[in-house]
Amino acid sequence: GAWSRPESCPPGQRLVSFRLRVEAPRGLWDDTAANAVAAICSGGSVLEGRGGPQGTWGNWSIPCPPGAGVCGLRTRLEPPQRGGDDTGLNDLDFYCCA
Repeated sequence: GAWSRPESCPPGQRLVSFRLRVEAPRGLWDDTAANAVAAICSGGSVLEGRGGPQGTWGNWSIPCPPGAGVCGLRTRLEPPQRGGDDTGLNDLDFYCCA
């Protein structure tokens, strides 16, 4: 794939919540899994990456507590399927720090 343009919160704000657009498993068809991410900044701005159109948006994550923001992340990746249908990124966790 190609990198999209960077998105960032306005100065002085932090990322505080996110959601993913994920395509559910399609059986024998080509699965894509996570296709886009959106995030909310502490001031209320919404950032949305230019991902693929497949799938539906999930719920917003529980926001970071007041005064905290995202300071780390963890990804869930599907290992290579050796001839099966590879999906890549399947889930994402953000961690909050003050």
